[in-house]
Amino acid sequence: MSKTQKKGLIFGIIWGFLSWIPYFTDILANYRNIVGIPATLGINLELALNHGNSVIFSVIIGACLCFLIASFYEYIKENIKIIGLPKLHYPRKVRFFKFRRGF
Repeated sequence: MSKTQKKGLIFGIIWGFLSWIPYFTDILANYRNIVGIPATLGINLELALNHGNSVIFSVIIGACLCFLIASFYEYIKENIKIIGLPKLHYPRKVRFFKFRRGF
């Protein structure tokens, strides 16, 4: 598991919990369609199975979605080359400025 996939998994777990905010409060109600994707899928899965907890389903679904997106991003970044574009990994140049006294 790479670092990008771990970040995707952590972000997905957080997203799974935060997706319930628009359903219980009016905070982020305008963004319910985007933010609440894991919660909506978790509710539908609980209703379809007649078993389980929709919050846990939403956390698992959010983690899976973000893990897959992070894996897909990493695959595109590593394996797809576009001709004509420069390298994206530029070396960092750190410059130290020395201030002269007596100016």
